[in-house]
Amino acid sequence: MLVTMGEAKKRSEQHLIDAEGVEVLKSQLPRHWVPHEYRPDYGIDFALELFADKAPGSETYETMGEHIFIQLKSTKSVTIEPLKIYARHNVEKCVEQLDKEELVAEIDTVRIGIDDAELQTIERMGAGIPVLLIVADVVARRCYFVCLNDYIDKMLVPQKKDYLSVDTKTIHVPFANQLNDTIGKVAFRWYGKRAKLYAAFQRIRFQEMELKRVEDTAELNDLATVFAKRLLRFDFWDTTEMCPLLQYYAGALRSLVEKGEPGLLTLDPVKIREAANGNEENMGEIIAGARADEIVQLWEKLSLLGRNYEDVWREWFLPSWLGVSASYPPKQVHRKSIPEEPPAAAPSPTEA
Repeated sequence: MLVTMGEAKKRSEQHLIDAEGVEVLKSQLPRHWVPHEYRPDYGIDFALELFADKAPGSETYETMGEHIFIQLKSTKSVTIEPLKIYARHNVEKCVEQLDKEELVAEIDTVRIGIDDAELQTIERMGAGIPVLLIVADVVARRCYFVCLNDYIDKMLVPQKKDYLSVDTKTIHVPFANQLNDTIGKVAFRWYGKRAKLYAAFQRIRFQEMELKRVEDTAELNDLATVFAKRLLRFDFWDTTEMCPLLQYYAGALRSLVEKGEPGLLTLDPVKIREAANGNEENMGEIIAGARADEIVQLWEKLSLLGRNYEDVWREWFLPSWLGVSASYPPKQVHRKSIPEEPPAAAPSPTEA
């Protein structure tokens, strides 16, 4: 008797593309970084662990304690279209209001659809650890990226319509955001610092309030020195060259610890003597008071870093006015079509 066998399990073409996409992603990452795969996954495919480059003469790589979540979308037919970037108001303070009279740039973007359940999951996660959407083009063997936490907060939420009312939302990934070039290397290292930066901003705010409660100058200096040493234990100060403001304040904190003053204030001896009517004791009091004010002002300025981060720096590498203006070399910003070759110069995200 002839026995008819049923069909076996099958592997779809998309499964093959997804496997190729994982291969392309891993080939684009520095070989000493480790992508930890999630199984089963619910919107997050990998947790990427960043490692420092090995020191001269060393054969080992040290973990940075930095992690990035990755949602990977693999395709062999990338859709690339131009996107007009208009000036707009601060979206942290109002819904998106585009100024259609001011065209900032026209850039190429990779279009990819994301369903609302995935976006809602990422929004619920908050912004503490960045989730990067990576589109892997298995034909061109390129990976494009955009930070979904930031895209949701800075692009989707400010729109007047509820973005979750649409089953699938089109995400515009800047063509310039390619993993295996200078922009990608800068961006991933910046995103890796996020959890540390948030922790530092919280500690700075606490320290600022405590310093403002101190009335004795000597006690203020001692407490500020303790606080400065605690802040300098964060290891991001010397590895955030893409944000010179952080390095500037690192210098002030080190000066406070080593010299007893931040070095942000220049005192004019002539004016001090005039204010003290030549009295040496009064001059000492004026100088001590100025140095105490300088310490408090340093922490007030440090507290602004968190505001800058939320207001400006989270728009870096997004297809927005601030993102385009602050993240890419000027020659690249104003081209309608981003060139195929990687940029010759590193992006220079700056405080806006």
